[in-house]
Amino acid sequence: MNRREFVSIGAATMAGAVLSAKDSVVKNSVKPLHPDVLITHPLKFIPQQLNGFSEKMILSHYNNNYGGAVKRAKLIEEKIVSLNIDTYPFELGSLKREQMVALNSMILHEYYFDNLGASGKMSTALEKNLEISFGSISAWESEFKKMALSLGGGSGWALLVYNERLKRLENVWSWDHMHALWDSKIIIALDMYEHSYQMDFGANAKGYIDTFFSNLNWDIINQRII
Repeated sequence: MNRREFVSIGAATMAGAVLSAKDSVVKNSVKPLHPDVLITHPLKFIPQQLNGFSEKMILSHYNNNYGGAVKRAKLIEEKIVSLNIDTYPFELGSLKREQMVALNSMILHEYYFDNLGASGKMSTALEKNLEISFGSISAWESEFKKMALSLGGGSGWALLVYNERLKRLENVWSWDHMHALWDSKIIIALDMYEHSYQMDFGANAKGYIDTFFSNLNWDIINQRII
């Protein structure tokens, strides 16, 4: 072996070591999972005490749909953490899309269940904000319910949000847990996916929406506008 061959082999070996080290750094630099975050958020009300919603439907929704979203989010994060430097962009991109769907589903469901419980009444601050943004409380409620009803038989979320850019409340709908009016804070979340009402209401989406309004927990909702 001449000197040139020795140097060439040495360089190749060093390059391989550097690549291996880089691969290790990439893997180890990924943000670790936080199991204390990706766990189910407890219900803040007693299901049997809701007006017009069966305990069976609420618990099925909570355990299967919300709980399923939490489990999917954790599994997807575990897959992302296990990827290496040779992963194809489309593989990572697909996982990141599914991660966003699962995390958003988890978060929106937490807003949904938290704003149930039939407690308190609308605060003066929220009343004033609704009047400024929609002209009157009845005008807001009518628009919100009509928007939600448009999703009946389909899928999506009906949301009341406060948008920091517009400086006002807006009714918005979210499809596939991902569409949003950016720079917004969620005030009220209504799940319009059929799993949230079909067991009790069948195709009667209007009945579900009206029952949802009768079970709103204003004590929680009022805190979101602050």
